Amino acid sequence: MDRAAKQAERQRVARQQALHRQAHLDASAAAAAEYEAIVEALTGAHRVPLSRIDWLTTATASELTVPERGSVSEDAASERLASYTPGWFARTFGGEQKTRNRLADNVVLARAEDDAAHAAVMAVVEARNAEIAAARLVVDRDPDAMVAGLDAHSSLGDLPFSVEGVDIRLLDGRVIAIVDGLDLEDMPEETVTLLKSGKASIKDLAVGKRLEMHRDAICSAAIRVTMEFLAVLPIDEVEVLMLTDILDRGTGHIQSLPVLHLRAAAQALAALHLPRTQAVAVVERLGAHMDWSKRDGFRAINPAAFGIDL
Repeated sequence: MDRAAKQAERQRVARQQALHRQAHLDASAAAAAEYEAIVEALTGAHRVPLSRIDWLTTATASELTVPERGSVSEDAASERLASYTPGWFARTFGGEQKTRNRLADNVVLARAEDDAAHAAVMAVVEARNAEIAAARLVVDRDPDAMVAGLDAHSSLGDLPFSVEGVDIRLLDGRVIAIVDGLDLEDMPEETVTLLKSGKASIKDLAVGKRLEMHRDAICSAAIRVTMEFLAVLPIDEVEVLMLTDILDRGTGHIQSLPVLHLRAAAQALAALHLPRTQAVAVVERLGAHMDWSKRDGFRAINPAAFGIDL
């Protein structure tokens, strides 16, 4: 191999090594970014602004009247048929009947156009009136309407990193959400950080840190569920009872037990700048009740103390 060939081979190997290093760095950065995204999804679900639906304006709106079917297109087509006067050429060579047949067909098509236009207007009217009727039921706190409103307008179904299920209770004017939160086993077991060298560092997540992440996830989910209820429903406050799998110290078995009770008013949440807050600090500020320690994590609380029967 001559000098030029050797130099070209060295350059090729150097390029391959550079590409390999860059691919490794890109993979490390992607792994670290993915880990940060997961942590944010677990502990930062509450970091969204509170924007409420204005049900009252819709509920107090007047229903639209059902419009009569119009016949503008059909009338115009019928007029063209009635006023048709064949010329000498059409009368002589037989084009008159063809033209009359075409104009008659156009009347049928025009009638269908009027039907379609009326159906489109009716669909708008019926949809708006149904919206007004639903809003009135929600404002009146009809249970089925409130549940339907949450299903249609909330993001509760799009929070797989926060909740596993939500049960709604309406009790003596109280609105209560019973939430199946994530469990400790749903928390990451390892951390992924990006070193100055650009390489990823993967380490086991300490037990205490994992318990803290679980606490933050439960607190964040409680706030987010609270916000979803207050955003969708015309209520002043909501209660959230969070459940998670923990050791039942009475039976020695892992069970889904209540660990956090939060009662929050819309006014109190609106006063907070949630996108910049830590979930546990918000929960403590709102006066929530939970039993958590760095050594043991969550302990069960008694829902009967808050008037909730599971």
